[in-house]
Formats: sequence, structure tokens, C-alpha cells
Amino acid sequence: MTHFKLFFSTLLFLTLSGCTQQASNLADTYSLLYKGFPDAQYSQEEIQALPYASIYARLGDGPRGFLVLAYAEPFSHNQTALKWMSADSEVIETVSGRIVKTLKLPGTNLAKLDSDTPDPLALGLLNPTTPANWQFRIDFVPGYHFGYDASSTFENKGADQVAINGIMRDAVFFEETVTISALNHTYTNQYWLAPTSGKVLKTIQYPAPNMDAISISFLKAYQGAQ
Repeated sequence: MTHFKLFFSTLLFLTLSGCTQQASNLADTYSLLYKGFPDAQYSQEEIQALPYASIYARLGDGPRGFLVLAYAEPFSHNQTALKWMSADSEVIETVSGRIVKTLKLPGTNLAKLDSDTPDPLALGLLNPTTPANWQFRIDFVPGYHFGYDASSTFENKGADQVAINGIMRDAVFFEETVTISALNHTYTNQYWLAPTSGKVLKTIQYPAPNMDAISISFLKAYQGAQ
């Protein structure tokens, strides 16, 4: 059983569009170290009152944690990488809803994801011209796991509903089948998209082989360019 140490940070520095803003000193430090701890739970009012973007995240069958945005940085193909960070400097980095890097999680971590072509998630899966197939490369640690070629295929599963912080939202559900031929390994990622904007509302992904699934619900959106 893996444990995902996720904290509601008492002090973070938010770097957005080149501007650094000191986050307010938060009275509540939410430590989620072991199974049996309660899931993080905040009201819509509390989440919207915070001056920064936020997510819920869960690793495997561990407790759900609440993470706030620490940094937004340029990524390939004119995208923006969002770094969600805990007080222990554990990081989940996402681009257009896809996990592209993790740091200091227990066990395996995704060190890098890159591609010569834009991610269909970034192009918009609801756009009829977006390709359903994609090729990318991943590095993961520990060990010498570098430059593994991966191929993925997206499939629109149709209209669905998904609960985001207890509120049911209409969604379009996609599944992505990822194959890493060199490892004879296949896994499936799931995405629930907003029907109008196409942005990811919730996702369950296996960032790399030997990693537990990471579930993310996007609570308060980052307002910069993505």
C-alpha cells in the first residue's frame, strides 16, 4: 500500500505569468500521511476564497489531499506547465490536464514526458480535427528508464456526469489506451471533459509503469494562458 503525503501548505509562493505573490499564511495544515486519515474536504466557498488555483489529488488507495498551485512555467508547444506542490515539496505537474512529471512521490516517479507533436488534450479532444492517436516519450525513476516510446489512442465514450467536490457536472468521457511496446505494457487513462470548453474536469492516470493511478479533480482553475 502506498501513501501519498499531501499537505495544505501553510506558505507557498505563487509564480504566475512572471509575477511572484506571497500566499497568505494559512492556519490549517492538512497532513495526510497514512491510510485512515480523512479525505481533505473544503467547501466551494473556501476554495473560491483562496487566491490561487487548487486540486484534489489521490495516489492509489491513499487519502485524498488538497494541493494548491505553486508555479506556472512554459512548456513545449506553447503550453503552460502547472506545478501543484505539497509542503514537503512533493510535486504533480500537469499540462492541459495530463500529468507530465512527478517528484518525491513514494515509489516510482515520472521524470519527464515529451513529444515532437502537441498532445491531443492540448489541441482539444472535442475538436473534430484533433487526431485520436499520439506518440510520446517518458523517463521514469528509480532505475535507468529513459526514452521509452509510448503510443496512445483516445476514444470518446460519450456523455457522462462526474462529481467535483460533491457537485455533479455534465461531462464528455474519454479513455486513452497507452502502450509501451518495449516493456510489453498497456494501461488506460480516463478523462472527464467539460462539454463546452473541453477542459479536463477530472482525470485518473497512470503516469508511468509501476506507478499507482493518480486521480485529480480540478477545483479552482488557473486563469493564465494554457
